Amino acid sequence: MTTTINVVDAPCGYGKTSWAIQYMNSMATDSHQFIYVTPFLEEIERVKQSVTNRQFFDPVASKGKTKLDDLHKMLGEGKDICTTHALFQMANDQTRELLRVNRYTLILDEVINVIEQIKLKKDDLRLLQNANAVSIIERENGLKYIDWNENVDSDTKYNDIKNMALTHNLMYCDNSALIWNFPCEIFLSFQNVFILTYLFKGQIQKAYYDLHDISYRYLSVSEDYGTYELIPYDERKVYDKELLRKRINIYNGHLNDIGDRRNSLSKSWFLKPDNKDLIVKLKNNARNYLMNICKVTGEEVMWTTIKGDKVKGDKGKIMIKVTPRGYTNSFVPMTSRATNQFKLKTYLAYLVNRYMNPIEKKFFEQYGVVIDEETWALSELVQWLWRSGIRDGNQISVYIPSKRMRDLFIKFLNSEVYEEAPENAITNEPPSDWHL
Repeated sequence: MTTTINVVDAPCGYGKTSWAIQYMNSMATDSHQFIYVTPFLEEIERVKQSVTNRQFFDPVASKGKTKLDDLHKMLGEGKDICTTHALFQMANDQTRELLRVNRYTLILDEVINVIEQIKLKKDDLRLLQNANAVSIIERENGLKYIDWNENVDSDTKYNDIKNMALTHNLMYCDNSALIWNFPCEIFLSFQNVFILTYLFKGQIQKAYYDLHDISYRYLSVSEDYGTYELIPYDERKVYDKELLRKRINIYNGHLNDIGDRRNSLSKSWFLKPDNKDLIVKLKNNARNYLMNICKVTGEEVMWTTIKGDKVKGDKGKIMIKVTPRGYTNSFVPMTSRATNQFKLKTYLAYLVNRYMNPIEKKFFEQYGVVIDEETWALSELVQWLWRSGIRDGNQISVYIPSKRMRDLFIKFLNSEVYEEAPENAITNEPPSDWHL
């Protein structure tokens, strides 16, 4: 387990994707096989069209075979592959062995979900333990996993838990929850790994690497007359935010009063019955800002909030309550990343105050891994904002009623504190691939 992850941490517009396309185009097909993983299907087509010295394949399901089956077939044939986060997260022991044998390079466009809380009823874990179906084992690295008794083979409602435990991907969280853990051996099976992102310091995947003692090298991108190069993070070009500040108009007025408390607009705030009238007020504030202050139609707008429990098809309960009248179709999920789909939107409303899932935060903290929750919240906000016209250098106007989120963003615009690399990151080395 000596793989060092290359984290290409740079703002939107620095050329991360352009470098990746240049890299894949410049490497010989007999020395490099690539897997390019992106959040969205439309980005797959972009990569397939832009990389011309090799043919990329996208796994498909057909004739009783799953996409994962097709991925494994392609890996066995040594093909270059472009696929989505969703399929990559299904990787298993067979995937790992095929990666190891064929010495692939991974380019991961944005971080993936590397952990997920498994929903359990209060007494489910105790019930499984009493039935001798599961036990808690502590591995040599001190991490606690759920082990399934292979002699218990009944077909029950706990089949998902059983399958995750049998593949050694189910971890224990301090007497309160089970956590699915993406098998870290997958990352260690690649010849090289490059993650294209920004503000990695605050992201859960950084904490995941710390948890599993996987080292990561921080890099940035340099561009010279259309040629892109990865450079050590210590040599990066500092993000000039003066022009950025001029392009962003942050609303500052009485409509912000609703978000003055630190917990305002958080998920718990939305779920509190006493705040029913305040949610109506937030909805009206957003409409007032967009309709009366900005005087814009839905085509120019993107807004977001927590979706909440699903009702009426695929819409969320909280989202329905908050939707400003006249802007229903302008909703953009707060987790949106790595897409150009909304780059014509220039009037924004960020109607949420982001906090990590407390169980997931507790999971890391029980092993001494500290989460930088403020940088995490900021990175979520920045990723969402950069889906808009700001990515093309256009002027944007934004309503951020949560004082906590607004203050984080203003601090980001006026300092470099969030771009400082984590203390344990390697910041003075070139990328791991000697061809570079």
